[in-house]
Amino acid sequence: MNTIPPKILFPRTRSLWFGLTLPHRALKLIFVNKSLLFWSALPLALTFILFIYGISQLQDWAISLLQDYITSLGFDPASLIGRFLMLSGKMILWMVAALTFIFTSSIVASPFNDTLAERAERVTEIPLPPVTKKTLKAHVKLIGIDLFKTAIAFVAAVFAIIFCWVPVINIFAFILAFLLVTFQYISYPQTRRSIGIRQGAKFLWHHIYACTGFGSIFLLLFAIPFLSSFVLPLAVIGGTLLAARAPGTLQLAPLK
Repeated sequence: MNTIPPKILFPRTRSLWFGLTLPHRALKLIFVNKSLLFWSALPLALTFILFIYGISQLQDWAISLLQDYITSLGFDPASLIGRFLMLSGKMILWMVAALTFIFTSSIVASPFNDTLAERAERVTEIPLPPVTKKTLKAHVKLIGIDLFKTAIAFVAAVFAIIFCWVPVINIFAFILAFLLVTFQYISYPQTRRSIGIRQGAKFLWHHIYACTGFGSIFLLLFAIPFLSSFVLPLAVIGGTLLAARAPGTLQLAPLK
């Protein structure tokens, strides 16, 4: 356990690096902990079943309609122009399917995320305070908050993309998006301990370097179609690790 004074260790850089490396830390925990592996794999399995028997069939139907539309324009689907139109259409359909898959996986995983975060609390570097309330009402409320914060994080990401070319504003837009992603995934351990939105926002400010690192790496991973579904459990576990580690202890300096 490292007890070197934080000033010597560049605390801001180390905090940023800690946030950036949380996907790797979470992945290692999943592969050494059977409980985390199960609760991470279960929602993914359900989502894949839904994708195979639902979304993929809709995609086949859409491709059939696309072929009919190209034929109605007077082009043979086997011709050069027809193949180009088919390829362009399939690329669009692939993107739609990918985004649908991402959205569906978030909805399916929502009921399991709280359980996954709770299991992750057992292996955090610093123990979190015990939970006093474990009611069904609190669990349902957490699911609702999760979906609401997902929508907010998505809107913030869109905002960041729109204003990414505007000087000065783009910096704040991206940081806002990063912090909202972090806010979404640290909410699981915080909400169970009756930590409200205002206290959660203070957490982001007090540990802004670590939270920015966490939010930036996960926003990048979530932007990759299909991969984002596999990243979802890493974000839940990583957010729990961050919520536990950031305040620090007498032996471990708090993150910046």
